[in-house]
Amino acid sequence: MIISKIAFRNIFRHKRRSLLTGLMMAGGCFLFAIFIGMMDGSYGLLIDMFTRDHTGHIQVHRNGYLDKPTIYKIIDDPVALGNEIQAVENVRSWAPRIKTPALSFAGIKTSGVQVIGIDPVLEARTTRIKNKIDKGRFLSDEPLNEIIIGERLARVLRVDIGDKIALIAQGVDGSIANDLFSVAGITGSKEASYGATSSYVHIQKAREFLSIRNGVHEIVIILKDHERNIHTASLIDKRLNNESISVDPWQTVEAQFYRAMQADIKGNWISIFIFTVIIAIGVLNAVLMVILERTNEFGVLRAIGTRPLQIFTMIVLETVYLSLISIVVGLIGGVIANWLLSVYGITLNEPIEWGGFLYDTITAKITLRSLYIPAAVIISTAILVSIPPGIRAAKITPVKALRSA
Repeated sequence: MIISKIAFRNIFRHKRRSLLTGLMMAGGCFLFAIFIGMMDGSYGLLIDMFTRDHTGHIQVHRNGYLDKPTIYKIIDDPVALGNEIQAVENVRSWAPRIKTPALSFAGIKTSGVQVIGIDPVLEARTTRIKNKIDKGRFLSDEPLNEIIIGERLARVLRVDIGDKIALIAQGVDGSIANDLFSVAGITGSKEASYGATSSYVHIQKAREFLSIRNGVHEIVIILKDHERNIHTASLIDKRLNNESISVDPWQTVEAQFYRAMQADIKGNWISIFIFTVIIAIGVLNAVLMVILERTNEFGVLRAIGTRPLQIFTMIVLETVYLSLISIVVGLIGGVIANWLLSVYGITLNEPIEWGGFLYDTITAKITLRSLYIPAAVIISTAILVSIPPGIRAAKITPVKALRSA
């Protein structure tokens, strides 16, 4: 107990040295908190855009559809399945879809497209496709020969609102599917690439187009808490209990995007590790200087009977107490900074395209990770770097130490 009290009081004996060392640790904790908060906020925003704009948090398909998409892998009775899905905890909404590749024509222009049949009412409750229309309007609730296309496709085909587009594909019965659709709305911007070839028609018109009676190719699910999507996908799979159907979280549906994001996150953690090493070297240097300056003091302590273990413990405790004070200061600053970034963000002069989405604002998020990880890194680093100086101080010989005064 007495060693603990002495260690705490020693922090305030050399205020300037303690202040500089403390500022280094507090600054490191502050920057750690901001870095992790921005990482969680930015990736969280990116995941939200990726899932809510189109993909959904969970998707339901016939087995093997993701590996080899085909119009013949149809889910029967989607309404009954949707009602079962809606009853699962954490599910907010669901929407059925029909998908097929097709060839689009407008005058002498042609382009390949991905035709997606959607239920306008359910889709509007589930994803933000309706909000992505820059020109025109969303699909009517009634099944009409209307189509929503992307801005890039509109430029390729040289069409505008009200113009006609002919679609040609293959029906499930082997016939040549063809029909004429009027452009009701145009989505996206010329810079965005994700979903540039996606076109949306009423789900009933898509069924008629492909000669599908009542089935769908995909059911998209949005959750109340997307961080529990893997667990919720397992719950949905158990509830449906259908071996011919696969229930996959977005990490599986968009595996390439997820792997790219994970690789980027690993790169960020490497940066954090390098930053930790720099802070550790700085703290180690400061503690070593303390030992050299206090050689005479440690010699006196040894001469009056203080055991080497007690001196070692005192050095470690001094560093720990200083790091705890620094962590509190750093985390308070980090929470304030992350809150400001979560509210206002940092607007980029030039938007960055990541995963096909335009990313124009850096935001942050206050999470438990942004609190306990910086605290754990700083305290563990402080303890580790205090061990070699503590051992050095414990091995001081009283006679030699007093002669060096």
